[in-house]
Amino acid sequence: MAAVLAVIPGLGHFYLGHYRKAAAFMGGFILLQFFDFDLDLTVVGALIGVPLELGGLGLWLFSIFDAYRIAKLTNQSA
Repeated sequence: MAAVLAVIPGLGHFYLGHYRKAAAFMGGFILLQFFDFDLDLTVVGALIGVPLELGGLGLWLFSIFDAYRIAKLTNQSA
């Protein structure tokens, strides 16, 4: 359930009770996407062919993976 909720960055962590981590993921995603602090086309990115939205996509995927990992560890210890 946490991984499904983490499709919206930070929501899965909020569900698990990790409020600081949820705020960090939400804040980071907002900075990257809405304020365009992402790894948009830079000189290096243009030379090596880095996709335009690599930073936001990476953070989004890591948020899902991390929420799943935390939920799995929590369920194993319970």
